Order: sequence, then structure tokens, then C-alpha cells
Amino acid sequence: MKIAVLSDIHGNYIALHTVLEEAKRQHVDHLFILGDQLGYFYRAIEVFKLIKEWSFDMISGNHERLFLEYLSASEGRKNEINKKYGSCFSHYETQFSETLINEIKQLPEQKTVTKDRMSFLLCHGSPSDKDQYIYPDASLEVLNANDTENIDYVFNGHTHYPMMYKGKNSFLINVGSVGQSRTVGGIANWGIINTTNGVYEPQNTPYKVEDVVSELKEFNEEKEYLFKVLKRNNKNYEN
Repeated sequence: MKIAVLSDIHGNYIALHTVLEEAKRQHVDHLFILGDQLGYFYRAIEVFKLIKEWSFDMISGNHERLFLEYLSASEGRKNEINKKYGSCFSHYETQFSETLINEIKQLPEQKTVTKDRMSFLLCHGSPSDKDQYIYPDASLEVLNANDTENIDYVFNGHTHYPMMYKGKNSFLINVGSVGQSRTVGGIANWGIINTTNGVYEPQNTPYKVEDVVSELKEFNEEKEYLFKVLKRNNKNYEN
């Protein structure tokens, strides 16, 4: 079985669609979705719909929790969130169905999955802390603290930076971000794990940044950072 491991899609439907077309080309059977399906970009409804066309296991991230907080927040708190993350949450509040909101509420914060006798722990931050950032330059102390017994692979996201570490018990793999890579803008980072041979292959899939930029403009997005991060370190798009 081939499993595509995706994290931090952040409402970037164009990036996700491109990635899943590549997943089809590589005969992927199943998806692991590691949280932050929404946030920053606007097409989260289509993101969830596209994921549901596949066999999948999915967990929540900090942006799912932030969205649920937003729904019952004061106007002052909503303004704080909009200022920091852009106006996507305001859009979601008016567009998401009750069914979708309830599905988001029911997402687990982490999940253990067994496929073909291989064991996987899906988490957003780390096995011990849902909000922990584990960067590629993390200390051995941090990495070894998240080495998990009786698990073959620990998959996480959250930082938007891909990395791999082999501990005594398990592989710790941050797959990076599909929708908002912090390494090279316009390149979706994800991976494929093959349960037949236990091999994990990182994937880096380019998508049409200009189309995402056009979408942001259509929604009158004013947060300049969202435009800049799409083009970061990418010579095709840098101004």
C-alpha cells in the first residue's frame, strides 16, 4: 500500500489538487492528513471535499482549534485573529455548514493507525504536545524525547519545514506543508510511505502560485505576508 502523508494544507485548494493528481499518478491508495486543513487561504470547503474523495485518516491542528474558538469569540478577539492570520476565518464563519463544523469538532488531536503491520502515529505538533514546534535544527534532546516506542513512524507537521530523524524506536518525520511551504514558496511538501517495503519518499510538487495570488486578491485579502510566503525563495516568482 502507498500512503500519501499531507499536512498544513491551509485552505490552499490549488496546491492540494496538484498534489493529489500527482498522488494518483503514483498510485497512492490512502491519505494521512495531519491537521491545519484550513487557515490563511480561503478554499477550505473544497479542500475537505477533495480529501473525502479518498480513503483517509485525518486529525486536527492548531488552526482547526483556532477556527472553533473564533466561532464563539468576542469581536475584539476576532479582530486580533483577523489581524494576525488574515480574514479567512471570517469567511469560514459565514460559509461553513453545521455539518462541516461538527466534523471539524470531532477530529482527534492525534491518531494511531496500523496498515499492513506497520504502526503510525499521526500528530500535528509532537506526540507529547499538540502545539510543539520541532524544527530541522531541533536538539537531540528534543528529538529523542519524541522517539516513540511500539511505533514505526511518527508523522507530524506544524512547522511547515520538512525533516526526518531516526530514533532508536521510530522514525520521526515532519512532512512539511502542502499549502504554505516555508522553504520554497509554490512548492508543496509532502511524502509517500510504502507499507510493502517501509520506504518513505519526500515529495516536492510545484503548483501555480499566480492562481493562488489571484484568489487572495478576489477575496480582498490585505495581509501582505500571505502573498510573500507564496513566492519565498522561488526564482520563478520572486520580485
